[in-house]
Amino acid sequence: MWTDWGVLDAGPLIHSLGCTYFTALGQELGYAAVCEAPAPRPGELSHVEEDVRSDTAWFDRETQQAVTLVEFERYADKQKDLTPKLESLLLAQQRWAQPEAALVLAYWSIGLVTVPDHRALRRVVRGGFTARGGVRVPGNPRANLLFWQFIVRPGKDGLMRLDEIVQRGES
Repeated sequence: MWTDWGVLDAGPLIHSLGCTYFTALGQELGYAAVCEAPAPRPGELSHVEEDVRSDTAWFDRETQQAVTLVEFERYADKQKDLTPKLESLLLAQQRWAQPEAALVLAYWSIGLVTVPDHRALRRVVRGGFTARGGVRVPGNPRANLLFWQFIVRPGKDGLMRLDEIVQRGES
């Protein structure tokens, strides 16, 4: 659908396709993968933000623990659009009590754009952030954070097609 047919850049359709991609990928890799997975709210961070939902979460079938949390977002050269997504990933990781869970920030852009400052984004996860209400969410210096860019191109028919997926950012 996204690569052959093409889709309109309208509403949340491309976001839904990205979430579906990561859910299907998790299932293909043998995980129990869930789209729009709300993180539990126990512990001292239960009152930070109301609802933290990862676009996709992968769970180990044996341990039943979260092993990968994914956010998928449109990126149009605005770093400020990605920072809240990383904050959400970090908070979800802590609410799941899985500091070793991989965090994936996937962003899509129309064509090649200036890539975001991955080092600054990584600092959010490593150093933590202050949430609404002034509560400090601690960072995770050992977090395994991955960046993937989905490059979408408009066709002559005006429909968007996924052209390439590129891993970005330093390790």
